[in-house]
Order: sequence, then structure tokens, then C-alpha cells
Amino acid sequence: MRGRNGLVVGLLVAMVVAGGTIAFAQKEPAKQPDPFQNLGLSAEQKSKLDTASNQRKESLKVSQQKSVEIRKTLGDLLFSKKSTDKEIDKTTDQLTKVETERLRVEIKFHKTIRQFLTQEQLTTLNKGGK
Repeated sequence: MRGRNGLVVGLLVAMVVAGGTIAFAQKEPAKQPDPFQNLGLSAEQKSKLDTASNQRKESLKVSQQKSVEIRKTLGDLLFSKKSTDKEIDKTTDQLTKVETERLRVEIKFHKTIRQFLTQEQLTTLNKGGK
């Protein structure tokens, strides 16, 4: 567990040092094809998918905002001689929590859609919706 946390911290520090994380987080994501488009969803499935997708988007939006703020704080701490290691570690732990929340949101979404998609639809979705 400790080794994995060290890896996560190392990756986060590398991302912050690279300087592009804050700008990247604020950019609009590139439009990607809708993976649900070719699943042949029924009206009921579409309604359930829309509900689950909207909940996911709202949760991810909040997490994204938190993440951007924490990454900015972490960047400021890393490039200040006045910052203590304890402050940096605390902020890193906050970022790890937010990233864990985001992962849980994604997993919750996938658990939800598993309840109403058929196995064939899930298989197609797993292949990128093709």
C-alpha cells in the first residue's frame, strides 16, 4: 500500500511539475463518439442511461473543480521554500481523496448501467460501442 501511495505521489508531482495539469483540467475535452450510440437501446434504457449519465456528470464536475483547486495549491506549495513537507503531504492526500472519489463515481455509473443493459450490450460497450 505504501509503495502504491509513493507511486501515486510521484506521478502527481511529475504532473504538477510538468505544469500542464491545471491548463489541461480547464480545457474542453475533445468530442468523442458516443459509445452508447450503437447499442440499440430501448426508450426505457435511454431514460435510465440519461439519468445515470447526468448524475455522473454532476458528480464529476464537482470533483473536477476540487481537483483543479487542490492541484493549484499543490503546485504553489511545491514551488515555495516556505512550504513544509507536512503541508505538501496533506495537500497530496487531499488530491488522492478527490481522485478516489472520481474513480468511485465512475464505478458507480458502470454498476448502475449493468443493471439495465443486456450482456450483449455490455459486450459491445466494452469493445468501444462498435
